[in-house]
Amino acid sequence: MKKNLLNGCSRTGVFISPAGYKKFTNKSKFPRQWRVKCIFHDPTQVDRYPNGFQFVKKFSSDDLSFLKEEAELQKDIMEDMLDNRNYNPITHKYMTSKLLKLHPKLPMIEALKIAHKNKSIRWSIGYSNDVLRLINDIDDILIEVGFMKLLISDVETWHIKTILDYLNLTDSVFNHSRSHLQSLFKELKQYGCTGKENPVNDVEKRVEEIKIREVLTKQDMICVHKYLQTKCYTFFRYGKIFFYAAGRSTEFMQIQKKHVDLNNQEYKVLIKKGKQYTWEKKIILRAAIPYWKEILSLCQDEEDYLFSAGLVPGEKPINAKQISRRWKRHVKDSDDIKDDEGNILKVTADFYTHKHLFLDILDEMSNNILKEVEAPAKRMANHAKDETTGIYATGRMNRKNKDLKELIIS
Repeated sequence: MKKNLLNGCSRTGVFISPAGYKKFTNKSKFPRQWRVKCIFHDPTQVDRYPNGFQFVKKFSSDDLSFLKEEAELQKDIMEDMLDNRNYNPITHKYMTSKLLKLHPKLPMIEALKIAHKNKSIRWSIGYSNDVLRLINDIDDILIEVGFMKLLISDVETWHIKTILDYLNLTDSVFNHSRSHLQSLFKELKQYGCTGKENPVNDVEKRVEEIKIREVLTKQDMICVHKYLQTKCYTFFRYGKIFFYAAGRSTEFMQIQKKHVDLNNQEYKVLIKKGKQYTWEKKIILRAAIPYWKEILSLCQDEEDYLFSAGLVPGEKPINAKQISRRWKRHVKDSDDIKDDEGNILKVTADFYTHKHLFLDILDEMSNNILKEVEAPAKRMANHAKDETTGIYATGRMNRKNKDLKELIIS
């Protein structure tokens, strides 16, 4: 009996030698060495093994009951390795589908990895890596939770809940992991790999304790930047650009020279939210222009990413998580940052405090500096809602951006 496997491979039935072993008793004259065996065919190895490769597991004992139990166990293991885990006994590797086709009979982990590969082209590098890390963590515990033979079509809510509970995650990481799996199973559902409902949907979110984010004072931030300017200038420059932009590091890592229009004080970023990807123009404030000029002058061509290795322009962007690592190494772990009075300034706030501090400063200034350009148009058109006026006032965004470009922040 031939069984088709992944990538055109196949196998014969797995059989136990000696034949008729089930009829043996302790009084029988039975061989002490037994085998579990099948013939494995790999179309890429026909020249070496024209009649197939003999995949054999040998074991021996004087204890008949042990031999019988071991034979059944090894038969199950061999079938699982070949059929579910796609083991190739010739190459000693676990195969993956060359075509990356999803179908209901795939082992759960392989299906999750293919779904990840399909969706990762639409995800940021950091998010994609987080999802893949979760998949690998799940793969590591499958034996422990007893799900080694679990096919993707058989996955139910209780399997997901058991896996997430076993990983012993914090409430926040649990919820993020649940969201990652929900997205993967949404992809799998489209290929008939799951039932009518996404099995992750009924896994309840955990209640998270929302902590108040710590924010540095303006004066403390000045001290930090003064320190970085002499100790790690490229990080100082990135911090200044980031501070005056109120953006995200994941967005900044993808900015290339061609995306920046310094004459008009604008740069473009690709915003990835859900199914919609949109290019958005963002403003370069006057205070940030010198730092943007510096980084742009270091680019070799228009395709260079502004923040590559070392936070200088290069052909490849770095992972945004490196910013948090740098902040910890250069700022949080430092005992050399001093306040105005010469005392050691121990920083515990995250790098993201840049954005919160900037927006707080901007909000404080808004009543005195920023003008509300849309109110007269709203009154003139007699619109009840400002959103309605916005449909007609097509120049509103440009007028708002003009105010921002002229904004001076010390």
